[in-house]
Amino acid sequence: MDQQTLLLVHTGSSFLALAFGLVAIGAYFAPTPALWTRVFVVLTAFVVGTGFLFPLPGVTPAVAVGILATAVLIGMAVARYGFHLRGIWARLFATGIVVSTFFMAFVTVAQAFTKLPPLKALAPTGAEPPFLVAQLLLLALFVWAGWRVWRRAGG
Repeated sequence: MDQQTLLLVHTGSSFLALAFGLVAIGAYFAPTPALWTRVFVVLTAFVVGTGFLFPLPGVTPAVAVGILATAVLIGMAVARYGFHLRGIWARLFATGIVVSTFFMAFVTVAQAFTKLPPLKALAPTGAEPPFLVAQLLLLALFVWAGWRVWRRAGG
């Protein structure tokens, strides 16, 4: 697969995984088929895996997020298949969904600031206040969602 095709497949899968992640988070508050969560986990693993196929010069922020995302996915697999979501493992799995979705959203916002001209004009280096505020608001939203999911998954 050439780099352009890989980029399109990876990016499209990222958007799908982000959408399914939001649905999977919502599943903790409304009756939603478990299929959505399974699709999310598979798509996220695919996105993380394809992310490592890009030629990158050493350890970049993208590689660091990929490594963290891999660790979260491994933890989710252990919670689901090793401990069958019993006890604290249900909460850890649910938190993994939130964290994985946050990673997808974090990267989407970062890419938007590098690729979309109006956002790039606001934060050309990614260290300016508009970028930092956007990421902090995103983090706050996912911390709130994670706290709600943690409480819901435990009881």
